[in-house]
Amino acid sequence: MGIFRNFVINFKSKDDCENYLIRSKDFYPSLKGMGMQNMTVCRLTEDSLLMFAVFNTDKDALAVIEKTSEWRKINRFEFLDIIVLDGKIETHYDFTELEK
Repeated sequence: MGIFRNFVINFKSKDDCENYLIRSKDFYPSLKGMGMQNMTVCRLTEDSLLMFAVFNTDKDALAVIEKTSEWRKINRFEFLDIIVLDGKIETHYDFTELEK
């Protein structure tokens, strides 16, 4: 079924968060084909984001994280902290599919 990774990113400011969102719109589509099934980006506060991603395997997740980390270094994003939670997906319900 795959694995999930939750990321909470706390930025130093609202502007840093906005900058990240603007630049990520060009970057995240480049991850297609790397074993990531889907990704959702949510605004928690004006200066923090929650990202939820599903990967085929742990190896795929690590490859995406490595590429994303390099992109973050190149763009010199400044964070207060990043929290990561991950684990195996036990089940999945797609209610949009059930409604069709």
